[in-house]
Amino acid sequence: MSIITFLKSRKFFIHIGLAIGVTIILLITSFFSINLYTHHGEAISVPDLSGLSFEQSQRIADNKGFIVEISDSVHFQDKEKGTVVSQEPVPNSKVKTGRTIYLVVNGIEAEKVPMPDLTGISVRQATSDAELFGLKIGKLSYVPDISTTVLEQKHKGKPIKTNTLILKGATIDLVVGKGESNENTFVPDVTGLTYIEAEQKLSSLSLNVGVAIYDNSIKTTRDSLNAKIWKQHPKSMSDNSIKLGSYIDIWLTMDNDLIPESATENNSQNDI
Repeated sequence: MSIITFLKSRKFFIHIGLAIGVTIILLITSFFSINLYTHHGEAISVPDLSGLSFEQSQRIADNKGFIVEISDSVHFQDKEKGTVVSQEPVPNSKVKTGRTIYLVVNGIEAEKVPMPDLTGISVRQATSDAELFGLKIGKLSYVPDISTTVLEQKHKGKPIKTNTLILKGATIDLVVGKGESNENTFVPDVTGLTYIEAEQKLSSLSLNVGVAIYDNSIKTTRDSLNAKIWKQHPKSMSDNSIKLGSYIDIWLTMDNDLIPESATENNSQNDI
């Protein structure tokens, strides 16, 4: 049979039809296989894992077809340790299953910082330097010395060396020289201030907060932070002076009617 005759035969057209059919079937099969493999068009919401532990996050992610991985850790005192603080992709965003969710968790161990050297500088500078490291200045004790700078730094009643690792937020007490003069300072008016504001003001004048008395209007921790001082001892008077390192007792309330009007006026002037 010649080639021309074969090309015109029924058998040739049957072969051509079979070849085209097989090709179409292969193309369709490949198309659906790729779709199944890549989950083409399939997207689900990313679960919200904030506030959960890594183990809880892992179980939820597994059920949804995701993978979780810790990318970083931070330190927040107001959040539970070991829990998720943030995530990427963010909650409720639409992504394909199988994606990795990167988590930022609140560190299980409290953050520590190296103790700075606060000796040999003024109380004001020591306070500023301590804040840069996330530390607080506590009680100031004054001793006879020709210097008026910080002579010693203490933590929990014991001397602490420079570069010693210490919990961030810790309180450092300072021993300061009295100097040859100016051993007294005036008694400031701290009425109308919060405890923290009064502490900062007294510290700047080389004084300490003494006894803090809270009245019945203060019921929660938040109240104690927002409460204002309505009375102090000793009182602030033009002829009233006090030794460096002395203590000022304060009375705090949430009742604004107890706070003297003069205190509000003085504080407004200080803010200008």
